[in-house]
Amino acid sequence: MIIENVPSIFQPSYKSNYPGYSSGLNMEEIFYEFFIKEKDTIITEYIYLPIFWTSYYVLNNYGENINQLLEYLNKLDKNKKYFTIVQYASGIYIDHQINNLLVFSAGGGGLNKKEQCVKEEVFFNLKRHIFHGNISDYTIPLMCNPLFPSISCNKDIYCSFMGRFDTHKCRMIMKDKLKTNKKIIFFNSLGFENYKKVLNRSIFTLAPRGYGYTSFRIYEAILAGSIPIYIWEDKKVLPFEDILNWNEFSIIIHEKDIEKLPSILENCNIEKMQKKINEVRDIFTFQGTYNYIKKKIIT
Repeated sequence: MIIENVPSIFQPSYKSNYPGYSSGLNMEEIFYEFFIKEKDTIITEYIYLPIFWTSYYVLNNYGENINQLLEYLNKLDKNKKYFTIVQYASGIYIDHQINNLLVFSAGGGGLNKKEQCVKEEVFFNLKRHIFHGNISDYTIPLMCNPLFPSISCNKDIYCSFMGRFDTHKCRMIMKDKLKTNKKIIFFNSLGFENYKKVLNRSIFTLAPRGYGYTSFRIYEAILAGSIPIYIWEDKKVLPFEDILNWNEFSIIIHEKDIEKLPSILENCNIEKMQKKINEVRDIFTFQGTYNYIKKKIIT
């Protein structure tokens, strides 16, 4: 496999502190290390484009000052096929259409013109920039290194959520509609150790979208053996939809149907769903996702 020799300015060093248990490496950097180790064993027509999109955008005012990168993308050989991996929720900013770049996105975003996909919204008297753009060719899980820890404990919490409510209106709607239900517990953010315990103790975990289409909480819940409840708004975007039946191990619900959630949960076969989570959890790791990407670029 050929790895494109991209200019070093597009592979900047940036340590992320989100989620709180992260080592600081974004997914672009993590998968770059995977492909560097195995590049001589992979036979594919695709050329790997190892741009550290998330680090570059964050360090350049969240995609405001990226003319150099746009110029570089415009010069890619149009007769060759490329693939890349991006964690950034908005995907990859472009100023013209690129037809020969295969995008594996952890945030769900594909190739987008920034002015068309990131829009200012006002909800509950809050003003936020929310992503509503094109989705990627393939969505992979939004994960971080080290992976979310699974601990052995009793599932004594029926359904829970611990996190921010101000990243998307569906989170506030979720809390408003479910806060009186005694089986569903909204915890204050009390640090990672408590967050880890709550997820591992929960039968169900609320996993609403945030700024982007997806959430770290989906993969965290799966690794913790908790059934994720994905709440979406304008577009339903989940990893591995081409190989997994999400209805077998999760609850997928639109924000307008949140009030129906308690009755939906009552009718779930919890034991069957938990068994399926154990069957699929290995793909929600870096090695499992790397194997998935390899199959796509080889075939």
